[in-house]
Amino acid sequence: MPQTVVAGIDGSDESQRALRWAVEYVQKVGGLVHAITVWHQPVQFGYRLPTSDSELETRARQQLERAVEAVRGEFPSVDIRSRLIRGHVVDELVGLSPQADMMVLGNKGHGAFTGMMVGSVALKLVHHARCPVLVVR
Repeated sequence: MPQTVVAGIDGSDESQRALRWAVEYVQKVGGLVHAITVWHQPVQFGYRLPTSDSELETRARQQLERAVEAVRGEFPSVDIRSRLIRGHVVDELVGLSPQADMMVLGNKGHGAFTGMMVGSVALKLVHHARCPVLVVR
């Protein structure tokens, strides 16, 4: 049965390894990979950072595209679909989890940029996702 695998991408080396694992897995079992980057405007001490939403979105889109392009050339037969979502990473990924057969994340990542502090995100997803969660080191 084809698998739907969600890979959380935040631009870190760990998330790149997670995407590669997901693509290699889907190449063996069939299915597709959804490469997902969740971004938001971080607030610190009650103040928004001086970076505009459009700049944050552009950076997030670029890092998602870089991650996908890095594996797409090696695995041209695998259906990899990228998606950029604005929101809070745990809420968004938990929301996607009922539609996935598996979720794959890196064990740590770039917390300040996209809000994806993957150590804590992975832990929360292990407890709340409605599909198996694999944490790649």
